[in-house]
Formats: sequence, structure tokens, C-alpha cells
Amino acid sequence: MGGKRWAAGALLALSLLWVGSASPLADAQGRAADSREEPAPAAVLAGAPAEAVPEHPEETVSGLVLTEIAEPPGSLTELRAAEVGRVPEEGRDAACWAVYRELLPLGESGSFQGEEPASRGEAVGALYRLSGILVQVDSCPYPDVPEEYQAAVAWADSVGVSNGAEEGRFAPLSPVTRSQLAVMLFRFAAWRGENVESAVSWNGEKVPAYAEEALNWVMDRGLYGGMTDHGLYPDLPVSRLQLACALARMQESRDPLAGALVLPEGGGAGICPQKHEELSRAIAAAARRHGAVGVQVAVIEDGAVTDAFHYGWAVQGSVPMTDAHKLRTASLSKVAVGLSAALLEEESVVDYDVDIGTYWGVETWKPVTIRDLLTHTSTLADSESMAWDYQGVKAQLSGAFGYGGGTPGNLRYWSYNNHAFGVLGQTLELAAGRYLDDVLEERVLGPLGADCSFAAGELEEPELVTHLYRTDSLSRSAASLRSVRRWSAPGAMGRQFAGGFTASARDCAKLTALLAGDGCFEGVRLMDAASVARMESYGDLALPGGIYQALPMRLRFGVYGRERLYYHTGSAYGVYNLLSYDPDTGDGVVVLTMGADGRKDCYDIYAVCGEISRAVYEAVA
Repeated sequence: MGGKRWAAGALLALSLLWVGSASPLADAQGRAADSREEPAPAAVLAGAPAEAVPEHPEETVSGLVLTEIAEPPGSLTELRAAEVGRVPEEGRDAACWAVYRELLPLGESGSFQGEEPASRGEAVGALYRLSGILVQVDSCPYPDVPEEYQAAVAWADSVGVSNGAEEGRFAPLSPVTRSQLAVMLFRFAAWRGENVESAVSWNGEKVPAYAEEALNWVMDRGLYGGMTDHGLYPDLPVSRLQLACALARMQESRDPLAGALVLPEGGGAGICPQKHEELSRAIAAAARRHGAVGVQVAVIEDGAVTDAFHYGWAVQGSVPMTDAHKLRTASLSKVAVGLSAALLEEESVVDYDVDIGTYWGVETWKPVTIRDLLTHTSTLADSESMAWDYQGVKAQLSGAFGYGGGTPGNLRYWSYNNHAFGVLGQTLELAAGRYLDDVLEERVLGPLGADCSFAAGELEEPELVTHLYRTDSLSRSAASLRSVRRWSAPGAMGRQFAGGFTASARDCAKLTALLAGDGCFEGVRLMDAASVARMESYGDLALPGGIYQALPMRLRFGVYGRERLYYHTGSAYGVYNLLSYDPDTGDGVVVLTMGADGRKDCYDIYAVCGEISRAVYEAVA
């Protein structure tokens, strides 16, 4: 392989600029973080490895030991016989190749774990091994790098392939994002002397300035083939399988084995975009039939957000609705709270079955758990007179006046409870010591590029928040919605958790797609499948109307042409919304409306939402 040959002259000197605990090159140029808008050192990118092989495969220079990586013999037949474990057929070749070439190891369980996010350390380690030489070091310029990645990080820092994250850290265990990997691949190619000019200019969603040139080149080279059919998602982590595919494509002209691999081709944009005009007419007709002022719709196919629609006005008569506008989602907020609970349970921050008094520091009058709150079986009192602030809720939990009759957790005492979800949101924030917005941002909203918030005034683009209309009259202004800002401390206020989550239908659909994909989004796992299964779990007792209560969604069988759907409705201030997905196919729909008539269909779902959802489900079946 051409990338395995080094010159004994200038290039070798460049690769050894880092010595001991400091890098002269980094000191001279400043370490350009992968997540900041700074180019790699020009001197490094100008260098290209020559074809000459060092006369001695191993020698010590300035305390560093250089070892040429051996070329493992083998064939495609032998490679495909490798056991990588639970890797889908599409992409299996790349996983086998990455394991065979010792670029990515198998996990402790012996499986490739292709859906798991690749770490920054793994990405740099794979490129280090592709470079064709091992640089053994006694220390590393970044104090947060464990021993297994120190040599690779020292090499990457010295040649400018990757210069850390921020504040002198490399963050080797953090997931590598699509933007960060693009920069690493771009700089690695430049270091190898490849042409890194690009004729492509990405005109989709906004990308970080530091990665713009690199992402254009990666897209031009087709290195992200099969990853970007539904959007670039620049801040989404790259899965281990996606990393293997990108590396294999990068090596196609250098490694005959890589050139013979069958790799994912992509091209599956979904059925809905092909029927966009037809569905647009159906959505507009349903909106007019029910008198809606404004409507947003987003479509999920096989766990991917494939299309979005809008109708009517964001501000009646003056500002047309767009896909980017932000609407109050009303009780769809409860799904966001339930998702937060699942993520915190994964992190062992909360336990679904522990009395919430543990997190409030009080002895509850009745033992109530997070599971009880999620399933509307807490028996907490729910009325407009109940307090939403920390001290008021704390008093409610410890006194008989705060409860109704029945036994918490028993579905026979089920009662839809807005106030309980305020208590749930506060409980989660108290347990985590963080705002739920921050929990969601770190784990899902940031990676998905979703601008959503329980406090509309905290959105990145609050100017996109819409008015709310009841029929054709203003019920709540955008200014009043934007006036809701972050409360004084985590757990201080619970009102917004019952219905204040503000988002576009497209961004809400990203969260729905995560659930429809059993915790995976665009091929990368962001939450455990077991966590989604727990959210989808339900009891044997059906509620009135034949629905089953999950955590916190509802399950209904035989609806809108689907065998079963998980869903949640929402209404407030003239808003009528529906979120739903088919767990068997991964299809789903999010409908946000305002000003509609609020009539319900035979499933007790708002008819305007149901008619639109039925049209979409039939179109993508």
C-alpha cells in the first residue's frame, strides 16, 4: 500500500516533530482543534510521503521507536470468512476489512458493534495504522489520552491530522462527528500528497465553518456514501461501521482488497419525496377542511426523516408557515420528558422504580415512582390550583392534600395527569443536577441538529416561534411564548414539562425517528435499544377506547392502516398535534397544527392530524 511507505528525509522529520511532552510544530503554529475554524499547518499538508522505504524497519530517533506496519497476507475470500458478529450484510465487507487490516478491533463481546459511535481515539488510531508506521512514545501532548491511544494521538498531532478538541484536551473517548472525521480524512489525504481540491459545494444544512472545505471534499470523493441520503447531519457521531466504510473507500485505489469490497451505495431517499406534491395536496385539503391556520408535517420512513411539509400561516395573513418555524408541541412534550427519563436511567442517574422522595429529600405521603408518573398512575392531585414551583411541589408530595385515591402504579387508577409530568420533569432535573434541555442537547438534540427547548426563549432561533391561534383568533402571542426563559435552577419549576416543549415538526420527527429506529438514527446508536423497549412497554390492562399505556406513549392496534402505532396527542391554546410511529416498519408522522376545529375521529385522535397521518402512512406503505 502506498500509504505504508515513508521517506527517510524531510517527511520523516515532520512526523517526528513531536518529542517528549511538547511539539515544536504545535508551539510554532498553535494547535488547531478539530472543532475550531483553523487549518492544519501548511508545512504538514504540503509534505507528501515518498515511495522509498526506510532501510531499517525499526530504528530509534529522538527517543521514538519507528516500526513499519507489516502487510497481512490474505484474500477477499479469507476476509469474508472473518467473524465480525451481528453486522448487516450491507457493509459487512467493510467491517471484515477493517478488522482484518487491524484498523478497528472487535469489542469485548467478540462482535464488531457496528452501530456504536466511533470515538475520536478510534478514528485517529485507524488513520495512524493506515499511515504505515508505528511511533512509540513515552508520553503524549494531551493529558486526557489513555495509553492505548497515546502513540496515535502523538502522531496525529505532529503531522497535523488532528490537533485536539479544546482547552488542551484531545477528548479521545468522545464520539467523532461527521464534521470532525471529515477534517481528519481531509488532512490525512493532504499529508499523503493526494489532491484535496473539490468541485462540490454543500448547500444543505449549515455546517461548521472549520469543516466546510473538508466536508465538500469528502462528499466529492463519495467517502460518506450511504450516510447522507437524508441529510448531512454534521454533528452526528459516525458509527464504527460507517468509519470502516469511509476508510475502505479512501483506500480503494491503494489497497486491492479494499477496492474489491462491496460497500453500501445509498441512494435510498425514501418513498415520500417521490409523492411530495400528491401529499402536499392531501395535507392542504385536510387543513382547509378543519380550518387550520397553520400546519407542519414531517415524515419518517424506516427510521429516517425523509420529508417535511408546511401549510398556511405562522402569523396569520403576513408570515407564511415554513418547515423551520417553531410551534408549541403541547402534550407531545411528555414524550420529550419520557425520553429524558430513559437517557438518565441509562446513565444510572435515576431508577424508574425508586420512590421519588429520594430525589426530593422528603418522605412522600404515598410512595410514587418515575414509572408511576410516566404511566399516569401516580394518583397525584391534578388541578389548576396545584403549585408548580419547587417548594409547593415538595409540600404536595409530603402531604395527603397532594394525592387522590387509589394505589400508585395500578392501572385501575389511571388518570391523565398534566401536573404529574411537571413533577416528573422536576424530579429528573433534581436527580441529574441539570436542566432537561441540557440532557437532551448533549445526548440527542445536538447530534441531530435539532433546535428544541422546554423554554421557548432559550431556542437558538427564538424569532422563529409562531403565534398560536384558536380557530382564527390569536390565543397566545409569539412574544409571550418567547418570554419563557430558563428557570433559576434545575428542578425549580415544572410547568413547562406538561406542554411547553417548542420545536418544528421536522425536529420533533428526529426524536420520533430515534424511537422508531430502536435507539439508532441514520445508522448510529444514540441510546440503548433496551431503553426504547422500556419506553414502549405496556401493561395487559387496556384503557377505555382500547388503548394501552406505555411510558409515556400510548399503543393502539389497527389504526390508519397499520397493525399498531405508538403515539401521543397534544392540545392547548388552539394547538392540535399528533406524534406517531410504527415500531414494525420504522415509519412515522409528526403533525403540528394551530387554529383547527379540534374534532376527533373514531380513534379519539384529532381528526385533522389523523387524516394527514393516514394519507402519509398509506403513501409510504
